[in-house]
Amino acid sequence: MSPHEPSPGVLSRILTGGSASLRLGALALAVALLAILVVPRLLRASLPEPLKSFDISTAAPRAVEENTAVAIERDYAHAWQSLAAALENNRSEQLDAGFAGAALAHFQQAIRSQQETGLSRRIVDHGHKVQVIFYSRDGSALQATDAADLEIQYRDGSRLLSSERIEEHYLVLLTPAENSWKVRSLEEIEAH
Repeated sequence: MSPHEPSPGVLSRILTGGSASLRLGALALAVALLAILVVPRLLRASLPEPLKSFDISTAAPRAVEENTAVAIERDYAHAWQSLAAALENNRSEQLDAGFAGAALAHFQQAIRSQQETGLSRRIVDHGHKVQVIFYSRDGSALQATDAADLEIQYRDGSRLLSSERIEEHYLVLLTPAENSWKVRSLEEIEAH
């Protein structure tokens, strides 16, 4: 018998439900509960840049599950990061990871217009306060409002033409895609 193999007595107690088996089962249960209950909360403890807050408490008609909320937060923040990069670099392919549908078409057109004029926009993102207002019963759509604190710099090459800091309010529609949530609509709305 190898020194790394358990003795037949230990192995038989594990296989037949002895006290070692109970301890192993309790440990496995504790690890599973930790993964289910604590890990999502730890992931939500630090919101991804550029989100300041992500409130799911008013979602209706269905509550947003913790794991789903973490994925949506991550993907929405990533969509804003890709939008900023696409507008600054005039490269619409940078939008593909975070946008689809009407939102994708809108920003692709905005980039074409920038390319025609030789200008670009740089977004300095100071954060978003997102509040989920609708989550469909089947989990296929989520609508939220977003109060975004943005600085928009208009540029001609590397030369800054003008800059403005604004708080813009959006109505956002996100839907699940292949392996992420995508922004399908991002409409400016009046502040409440």
